Amino acid sequence: MEFTSFAGNKRTVTSDVARRADFNEIPLISLEAPKEVLLEQLRDACTRVGFLYIQDHGVPQEKIDAVFNVAKNFFAQDGTTKNQINYKKSSILRGYEPPAEVRTDETRKPDLNEAFNWGYEKSLDPLPKAKEQPEWKANPMSGPNVWPEFPGFKEAIADYYGEILSLARRLIKLFACVLQLPEDFFDQFVSTPGAMGRLLHYPPQAANDAEALGIGAHTDIECFTILCQGNVPALQILNANGEWIQAPPVPGTFVVNIGDMLARWTNDRFISTVHRVWNVTGQERYSIPFFFGANYDSVITTLDSCLTEGQTKYEPVLAGDYVYRRLAASRMEKKQEIQGKA
Repeated sequence: MEFTSFAGNKRTVTSDVARRADFNEIPLISLEAPKEVLLEQLRDACTRVGFLYIQDHGVPQEKIDAVFNVAKNFFAQDGTTKNQINYKKSSILRGYEPPAEVRTDETRKPDLNEAFNWGYEKSLDPLPKAKEQPEWKANPMSGPNVWPEFPGFKEAIADYYGEILSLARRLIKLFACVLQLPEDFFDQFVSTPGAMGRLLHYPPQAANDAEALGIGAHTDIECFTILCQGNVPALQILNANGEWIQAPPVPGTFVVNIGDMLARWTNDRFISTVHRVWNVTGQERYSIPFFFGANYDSVITTLDSCLTEGQTKYEPVLAGDYVYRRLAASRMEKKQEIQGKA
């Protein structure tokens, strides 16, 4: 079976057949490697693949386990309880997202997952100076999180989020070095970042059911994603030959992939790669993606060093507007709203 997907303005026709990735296809990189080696490996991964596994990242396993435990317990509740914090009650799409309400790939049925979404709060930021940073200027993504009345839930999320936020700031410094910029170049843009987290629960689906996916084919919106997969394989990445490559969980690692915001910033020097989730294992799957983006009041303009013959592929965008429009476009109720404003 073939289907058509879109990444930016690119049209791609692919097969549903997937094969398991070799590590020379999706690089496995130690963050404890010598810096020159690390930067060269990151450069290759970001400009050639757009995906990589990272190990030796320093995030305690007990904090990862705690979030998976609260995720399983939260999603095990009945729908009425979970819908007390339904995302439609939030102007910025925070809270519980029931199954089949998001259509990531317009050529497929709605996504087969349920989720809990949260975003940046200064109280969750371990950076000592975070509370001293100015508030975001008004934009569509500004607003509070909503939290369930569930014992230990917010505490586990906060512990994990703080660790991943620190890891993301470490990575953005490394990416700056890869781009031959000062290590602290991006710091001013991520002082109060648009850093969103999701808990995701995927039911198993039949192997012959290709009309719906856990998450349809897409590229991520923000600068990059740090994904904790759990132990059930379902992530698939579209390679340059139009093949779906399976990216199985590797113990002790996170999957990192470049998003559209960083691709825009670098004039596509860093690659934002199409991927999807198709859970045909017969098991329930849980995962925790973390999306790291710029402060919502930052303007994303192509880096001078990435201009090709002085030309850019992208117009400047306000980060918060860009993220909101992209998120809303996959949610039918919000899609109609933004189309009416266009």
